[in-house]
Amino acid sequence: MRLIGLRRNWKHLSAALVLLALLAAFVNGWLWLPTGRLSVNRVNAAAAALPQMPPLGGRVLFVSPHPDDETLAASGILQDVMARGGQVYVVFLTSGDGFELDAMATARELRSTPADFLRLGLRRMQESREAARATGIPADHLFFLGFPDGGLTPLYLQNYLVPYTSRHTRVSRVPYAGTFAPGKPYTGQELERQLAAVYDQVKPDIVLAPSAQDGHPDHRAAAYLASRLASQRQKKLYFYLVHGGLEWPLPKGLHPALPLAPPRSTWQGLPWQRYPISDEQRARKSDAIRAYKSQLLILPRFMWAFVRQNELLMPAPAENAPTPAATSGQ
Repeated sequence: MRLIGLRRNWKHLSAALVLLALLAAFVNGWLWLPTGRLSVNRVNAAAAALPQMPPLGGRVLFVSPHPDDETLAASGILQDVMARGGQVYVVFLTSGDGFELDAMATARELRSTPADFLRLGLRRMQESREAARATGIPADHLFFLGFPDGGLTPLYLQNYLVPYTSRHTRVSRVPYAGTFAPGKPYTGQELERQLAAVYDQVKPDIVLAPSAQDGHPDHRAAAYLASRLASQRQKKLYFYLVHGGLEWPLPKGLHPALPLAPPRSTWQGLPWQRYPISDEQRARKSDAIRAYKSQLLILPRFMWAFVRQNELLMPAPAENAPTPAATSGQ
């Protein structure tokens, strides 16, 4: 009886695994299956419907919740700004020291210690420097704040004044040398103070910030803070996207001849726009992605899926722009 039960359970498990594989193939758009062509057709159509952005220039500040967001979302755009005579700066809010799978893979242990997470943070900071070099961003245009990966939302909801202790590194103050203000407490107030100081030092014309619709809580917290500081200083603001939902971006893997399309063409009435990047910019973006060796151990197909014909930005509405109700006379 036990053997019969095991066989029945194995059949159910096998059927479930097959269904999951078929679902993954459909959602992920594997190109060697018929569903892959459907995925490509959807991406091509969605991208073609987007308006094309005019080139950016001037002094651009990219607000990056983690090391690699700047490369995935905007390496081509940042290269283009510099090619047109502009200047690019990147501020990393966290050091990416809270990614459990990454810590296990780099430490080669099944269970990570706080020391492993701290070493991961140092490694990802160094990888971001190498990625910046591949992109062409000067080393002195990088700012590392060193706040806790996975902890940005608690800093505002519970720990604006009382220091937050990272559940990964088990520290409550910035632990890394080479950061903007080592030893400062993990509080929302301190994070806001440091990011404001970066804004005032860089004096950007344009700020690139995460979308508030991003699926990662660190990105959403960064979106609120970066947007508010940019608005207070009357800076032009654009949003970018890294975590766009189930299996985005589609299809996974390296497809440099395909466009990048957003999960939806608009969010809250704001339209996404495509920013074309050249073959040379895509090649340098690939070099920058290769610098993130720790991330490629875990997320290679996700990372490579951002090397496309274009990148995506969403212009924030101007504060003085008339609302639909005002223009209709209501």
